[in-house]
Amino acid sequence: MFLFRSKKSIEKELEGLKKAYEMLDKRYKEKTISLEEFTKKCEELSNKINSLEKKLNK
Repeated sequence: MFLFRSKKSIEKELEGLKKAYEMLDKRYKEKTISLEEFTKKCEELSNKINSLEKKLNK
């Protein structure tokens, strides 16, 4: 079964992911997380953001 998300739902999720990315960047600048953790989390967030942006542009 496919679950279809509304455009607003996807936009809201994208907004949340972008805020998470900003918070992650802040934590790295404050040196509360390691470079390895920062890199891993950034990659995960980027993949999710790219996926949602593709769905939004369909």
